[in-house]
Amino acid sequence: MKLAVFGATGGTGRELILQALDRGHEVTAIVRRPEAFTLTHARLRTEMGDVMKPDSFAPALQHQDAVLSVIGKNSLKPMTFYRQSARNIVDQMNKAGVQRLVCLTSIGVLTKPVGPLLYVWLIKPLLRNIYDDMRHMEQTILDSNLAWTIVRPSFLFDGKRLGRYRVGSSGELAHANRISRADLASCLLDQLDNQENRQKTIAVAY
Repeated sequence: MKLAVFGATGGTGRELILQALDRGHEVTAIVRRPEAFTLTHARLRTEMGDVMKPDSFAPALQHQDAVLSVIGKNSLKPMTFYRQSARNIVDQMNKAGVQRLVCLTSIGVLTKPVGPLLYVWLIKPLLRNIYDDMRHMEQTILDSNLAWTIVRPSFLFDGKRLGRYRVGSSGELAHANRISRADLASCLLDQLDNQENRQKTIAVAY
């Protein structure tokens, strides 16, 4: 399968690309700063593109089978990065005739308390502007005509792949405390051929 990946320079993006290549996919990494992306492989292509400038990445979406978005941006201030990037990706996918989208958000978009107490009472309030923007991002994708799957992970950490995870098909998951970026990447790739989770928002954790 030919895959275009947004957010390739982040920890999750790098793991996603490595596993995609291991599975035999052809990958196009769309990055704003190519010098920050050091992976090389015969089936990996790097294209310069800024998710906030749709014309810059439009050519990279041509002839792709699916798009995976694992973009991330940190800010304590009100922001529109996530919602605008979603609009741009959806618009350019429609123009390129690409239907399959797997998009990463966070279980933090839920208004109910989910996760470790430190996260619920300290970290989540600090990230409220990010989660608010992510809710708008999700709505943009829900309103699209794409074959989408939204993936909401619990607290992320850098750890080895265990080869297992739990999924909440309603976008919620009890006792969703954490998951490694490696197992999250596996989950994201598993969604590409998962017909059951199309047009669904799922939560993922150990």
